[in-house]
Amino acid sequence: MSLAYALYQAAGWAGLGLGWPVVAVRAARDPRYRVGWAERLGRWAAVAGRPVWLHGASVGELRAAAPVAARLRDRGVPLVVSATSPAGRDQARALAGDDRLGRLLPLDLGPLVRRAVRAASARALVLVETELWPALLREAGRSGTPALLVNARLSDRAFPRYLRARRWIGPVLHGFDRIQAQSQRDAERFERLGAPAGRLEVGGNLKFDLPEPDPADPVAGALRRCRAGGWRVVVAGSTHPGEEDAVLRAAARLEGRGHRVGVVIAPRHLERLAEVEAAAAAAGRGSQRWTGLGDPAEAGLLAAFGRGDVVVVDGYGLLSRLYGGAEAAFVGGTLVPVGGHNLLEPLNWGVPVAFGPHTHNAPEVADAVLGRDLGRAVDGPDGLAEAWAEALASPDRADRVARASRELFDANRGAADRAVAALARVGVLDEAWDSTSG
Repeated sequence: MSLAYALYQAAGWAGLGLGWPVVAVRAARDPRYRVGWAERLGRWAAVAGRPVWLHGASVGELRAAAPVAARLRDRGVPLVVSATSPAGRDQARALAGDDRLGRLLPLDLGPLVRRAVRAASARALVLVETELWPALLREAGRSGTPALLVNARLSDRAFPRYLRARRWIGPVLHGFDRIQAQSQRDAERFERLGAPAGRLEVGGNLKFDLPEPDPADPVAGALRRCRAGGWRVVVAGSTHPGEEDAVLRAAARLEGRGHRVGVVIAPRHLERLAEVEAAAAAAGRGSQRWTGLGDPAEAGLLAAFGRGDVVVVDGYGLLSRLYGGAEAAFVGGTLVPVGGHNLLEPLNWGVPVAFGPHTHNAPEVADAVLGRDLGRAVDGPDGLAEAWAEALASPDRADRVARASRELFDANRGAADRAVAALARVGVLDEAWDSTSG
């Protein structure tokens, strides 16, 4: 055991001992943090069939990994899926196709992880984006389980921090049998951190492998029917503190131009629902939670919009479908220095997208969106109102954005097939995978 790893483990055990009061407070405030602690302590039920273990930090990472999961399921490969957050656990259960196989990742302490590794008995461990867990990788290696990092990225903001810790991160990266970076720039950054060049390749961005949406989706359809009744529907997704105010101000500016605007806001974290509702109240609006709309949702939406209420999305798994009913979208984490969330979700429906200047989580995607004139970069409420007004004013632009969006996706697909091909190359699939298929 290296000194660095020993210190990491000692710090982890100390943190576990000292952190219980913080955990207790959070659990008292959020019921989701009261469950799953057996899983966090490595007490996993045994998994049959030698699955592929797929892990992502939370909802966004696991949504990106969904095309990989789908391809494995199509080949009859069982899955166990883990996440680090309660919301991610819900997504993991959906991705695994069985609640019993969607779990919380154990705390990264050797004995706890060892239990889970033994219980999973996985043929391979696949981590998504920048999930670097020293104990997990160490125990996977000791058990003979190949480990892959897919959709790997290092943002402009994060890379300098990782580079300063290179002497500790380099050995962790040696725990991967393959690293598939999103871009050549990401691959070069991982190599600078100490990843073996022979295990590095450019796999592309999994988010371009999103399946084409269902045009008959009932959630999108409910919003479209509101549009048919004269409402101009805008959807703001994955918002963070401060962004809801900008969205509401932009909507008010559109209303000042004579538009009947239906506003839908989906905060990134559901524990912020009350904050979003308070922001609506401060803007002189009421609010209506999605789950309270009733059935059919269209009737509740029309009533809420008619009252001037903001519809606040209080469930996971709805946002990508809601974009399908919008005429214009805003993707959050971009007006505040978070780094941005998935710009491709609205574009998958052909919906023009607006976003702020903070896109360091996926700069190549932001550049592609701007380069193809699929959206607008804005710096506040006025810019957002202008971007939305442009989208609402021109049906021809909407048609062109829809066509150009599909061309963008078609030109960049293939990361999921390349990830599965990498699994075949490390010998964990029964048959070779043709990376040109799909």
